[in-house]
Amino acid sequence: MRTKAFLVVGLVLAGLCTAKAAWSAFGGSTGSPGNRFAAGSVLLTDNSAGQTMFTVAALRPGVAPSRCVRVAYEGSLPATVRMSGATTGGTGLENYLMLSVTRGSGVTGSFPGCTGFTPDATDYNLLGPGVLYSGVLAGYPTLTDPGGTWATNEAHWYRLSVDVLEPAAALGQSVTQTFSWDAR
Repeated sequence: MRTKAFLVVGLVLAGLCTAKAAWSAFGGSTGSPGNRFAAGSVLLTDNSAGQTMFTVAALRPGVAPSRCVRVAYEGSLPATVRMSGATTGGTGLENYLMLSVTRGSGVTGSFPGCTGFTPDATDYNLLGPGVLYSGVLAGYPTLTDPGGTWATNEAHWYRLSVDVLEPAAALGQSVTQTFSWDAR
Protein backbone atom coordinates (compact mmCIF):
# COMPACT_ATOMS: atom_id res chain seq x y z
CA MET A 1 0.00 0.00 0.00
CA ARG A 2 2.82 2.27 0.82
CA THR A 3 4.37 1.69 -2.55
CA LYS A 4 1.11 2.53 -4.26
CA ALA A 5 0.89 5.81 -2.31
CA PHE A 6 4.43 6.78 -3.32
CA LEU A 7 3.65 5.87 -6.90
CA VAL A 8 0.49 8.03 -6.91
CA VAL A 9 2.28 11.00 -5.27
CA GLY A 10 5.16 10.63 -7.73
CA LEU A 11 2.81 10.61 -10.72
CA VAL A 12 0.96 13.71 -9.44
CA LEU A 13 4.23 15.59 -8.92
CA ALA A 14 5.51 14.56 -12.34
CA GLY A 15 2.25 15.77 -13.88
CA LEU A 16 2.53 19.14 -12.16
CA CYS A 17 6.11 19.60 -13.35
CA THR A 18 5.12 18.74 -16.91
CA ALA A 19 2.14 21.17 -16.76
CA LYS A 20 4.38 23.98 -15.51
CA ALA A 21 6.89 23.35 -18.29
CA ALA A 22 4.08 23.36 -20.89
CA TRP A 23 2.64 26.60 -19.43
CA SER A 24 6.07 28.27 -19.59
CA ALA A 25 6.47 27.28 -23.20
CA PHE A 26 3.18 28.97 -24.14
CA GLY A 27 3.25 32.03 -21.82
CA GLY A 28 4.59 35.53 -22.20
CA SER A 29 4.40 38.99 -20.63
CA THR A 30 5.05 42.59 -21.48
CA GLY A 31 5.20 45.89 -19.58
CA SER A 32 5.19 49.64 -19.98
CA PRO A 33 7.73 51.04 -17.52
CA GLY A 34 8.53 54.68 -16.80
CA ASN A 35 5.07 56.18 -17.35
CA ARG A 36 5.02 59.91 -16.47
CA PHE A 37 2.23 62.41 -16.29
CA ALA A 38 2.32 66.22 -16.02
CA ALA A 39 -0.61 68.62 -15.87
CA GLY A 40 -0.77 71.50 -18.33
CA SER A 41 -1.00 75.11 -17.26
CA VAL A 42 -3.49 77.94 -17.71
CA LEU A 43 -1.92 81.37 -17.21
CA LEU A 44 -3.40 84.73 -18.15
CA THR A 45 -1.54 88.02 -17.69
CA ASP A 46 -2.08 91.67 -18.53
CA ASN A 47 0.11 94.73 -18.86
CA SER A 48 -1.45 96.65 -15.96
CA ALA A 49 1.05 95.48 -13.33
CA GLY A 50 -1.80 95.68 -10.83
CA GLN A 51 -2.61 99.32 -11.57
CA THR A 52 -6.16 100.69 -11.69
CA MET A 53 -7.54 101.40 -15.17
CA PHE A 54 -9.81 104.30 -14.25
CA THR A 55 -9.68 106.94 -11.57
CA VAL A 56 -11.95 109.66 -12.89
CA ALA A 57 -13.32 112.50 -10.81
CA ALA A 58 -15.90 115.04 -12.07
CA LEU A 59 -17.09 112.78 -14.92
CA ARG A 60 -19.67 114.50 -17.11
CA PRO A 61 -21.72 113.60 -20.21
CA GLY A 62 -19.91 113.72 -23.53
CA VAL A 63 -16.43 113.19 -22.06
CA ALA A 64 -15.85 109.46 -22.41
CA PRO A 65 -12.44 108.45 -21.06
CA SER A 66 -10.94 105.33 -22.63
CA ARG A 67 -8.34 102.94 -21.25
CA CYS A 68 -6.62 100.03 -22.97
CA VAL A 69 -5.22 96.81 -21.54
CA ARG A 70 -3.29 94.00 -23.24
CA VAL A 71 -4.32 90.51 -22.12
CA ALA A 72 -1.92 87.65 -22.94
CA TYR A 73 -2.26 83.89 -22.58
CA GLU A 74 0.88 82.08 -21.46
CA GLY A 75 -0.56 78.68 -20.53
CA SER A 76 0.33 75.40 -22.21
CA LEU A 77 -3.28 74.21 -22.71
CA PRO A 78 -5.73 75.79 -25.16
CA ALA A 79 -8.14 78.00 -23.20
CA THR A 80 -11.29 80.06 -23.54
CA VAL A 81 -10.95 83.62 -22.25
CA ARG A 82 -13.85 85.37 -20.56
CA MET A 83 -14.32 88.96 -19.39
CA SER A 84 -16.52 90.11 -16.55
CA GLY A 85 -17.11 92.98 -14.19
CA ALA A 86 -18.32 93.46 -10.68
CA THR A 87 -19.49 96.54 -8.84
CA THR A 88 -17.71 96.55 -5.49
CA GLY A 89 -18.86 99.87 -4.05
CA GLY A 90 -20.35 103.27 -4.70
CA THR A 91 -23.71 104.98 -4.57
CA GLY A 92 -25.39 103.86 -7.83
CA LEU A 93 -23.52 105.52 -10.72
CA GLU A 94 -23.27 102.10 -12.44
CA ASN A 95 -26.90 102.62 -13.49
CA TYR A 96 -25.98 105.85 -15.33
CA LEU A 97 -22.65 104.93 -16.94
CA MET A 98 -22.45 103.65 -20.50
CA LEU A 99 -19.62 101.15 -21.01
CA SER A 100 -18.15 100.15 -24.34
CA VAL A 101 -15.69 97.23 -24.57
CA THR A 102 -13.85 96.88 -27.89
CA ARG A 103 -11.33 94.23 -28.93
CA GLY A 104 -8.46 95.33 -31.16
CA SER A 105 -4.72 95.70 -31.64
CA GLY A 106 -1.96 98.18 -32.41
CA VAL A 107 -1.49 100.03 -29.12
CA THR A 108 1.97 101.58 -29.05
CA GLY A 109 1.96 103.25 -25.65
CA SER A 110 2.02 101.86 -22.15
CA PHE A 111 -0.87 100.94 -19.86
CA PRO A 112 -3.53 102.36 -19.73
CA GLY A 113 -3.01 104.40 -22.90
CA CYS A 114 -4.79 103.66 -26.17
CA THR A 115 -2.45 105.37 -28.66
CA GLY A 116 -2.65 103.49 -31.96
CA PHE A 117 -5.60 101.29 -30.92
CA THR A 118 -7.32 99.80 -33.96
CA PRO A 119 -10.61 97.90 -33.44
CA ASP A 120 -10.88 94.41 -34.91
CA ALA A 121 -12.51 94.57 -38.35
CA THR A 122 -15.13 91.98 -37.33
CA ASP A 123 -18.49 93.27 -36.13
CA TYR A 124 -19.00 90.56 -33.48
CA ASN A 125 -22.35 91.68 -32.08
CA LEU A 126 -23.71 94.09 -34.69
CA LEU A 127 -22.45 96.96 -32.51
CA GLY A 128 -19.59 98.07 -34.75
CA PRO A 129 -16.10 96.80 -35.59
CA GLY A 130 -14.56 95.00 -32.63
CA VAL A 131 -17.25 96.05 -30.14
CA LEU A 132 -18.01 93.27 -27.65
CA TYR A 133 -20.34 95.22 -25.35
CA SER A 134 -22.06 98.58 -25.39
CA GLY A 135 -24.54 99.27 -22.61
CA VAL A 136 -25.08 100.35 -19.04
CA LEU A 137 -22.25 99.39 -16.68
CA ALA A 138 -24.75 97.78 -14.27
CA GLY A 139 -25.72 95.34 -17.06
CA TYR A 140 -22.17 94.34 -18.05
CA PRO A 141 -22.41 90.57 -18.60
CA THR A 142 -19.73 87.91 -18.57
CA LEU A 143 -18.43 87.84 -22.15
CA THR A 144 -16.56 85.06 -23.89
CA ASP A 145 -13.82 86.37 -26.18
CA PRO A 146 -15.13 85.92 -29.73
CA GLY A 147 -11.78 84.72 -31.08
CA GLY A 148 -12.43 81.19 -29.84
CA THR A 149 -9.83 79.11 -28.05
CA TRP A 150 -6.59 80.93 -27.26
CA ALA A 151 -3.22 79.29 -27.87
CA THR A 152 0.04 79.80 -25.99
CA ASN A 153 1.44 83.35 -26.46
CA GLU A 154 -1.79 84.73 -27.95
CA ALA A 155 -2.61 88.31 -26.89
CA HIS A 156 -5.30 90.91 -27.59
CA TRP A 157 -5.97 94.53 -26.66
CA TYR A 158 -9.22 95.70 -25.11
CA ARG A 159 -10.38 99.30 -25.00
CA LEU A 160 -12.88 100.21 -22.29
CA SER A 161 -14.69 103.55 -22.60
CA VAL A 162 -17.18 105.02 -20.14
CA ASP A 163 -19.58 107.93 -20.51
CA VAL A 164 -22.06 109.23 -17.97
CA LEU A 165 -25.68 109.54 -19.05
CA GLU A 166 -27.55 112.85 -18.75
CA PRO A 167 -30.16 112.17 -16.04
CA ALA A 168 -29.99 114.46 -13.03
CA ALA A 169 -30.07 111.29 -10.91
CA ALA A 170 -26.43 110.65 -11.90
CA LEU A 171 -25.23 113.87 -10.25
CA GLY A 172 -23.02 113.21 -7.25
CA GLN A 173 -23.16 109.42 -7.66
CA SER A 174 -20.08 107.15 -7.66
CA VAL A 175 -19.15 103.55 -8.44
CA THR A 176 -16.18 101.27 -7.83
CA GLN A 177 -15.88 98.58 -10.49
CA THR A 178 -13.61 95.60 -11.04
CA PHE A 179 -12.89 94.35 -14.57
CA SER A 180 -11.56 90.80 -14.85
CA TRP A 181 -10.39 88.33 -17.49
CA ASP A 182 -10.09 84.63 -16.84
CA ALA A 183 -8.99 81.61 -18.83
CA ARG A 184 -10.48 78.11 -18.60
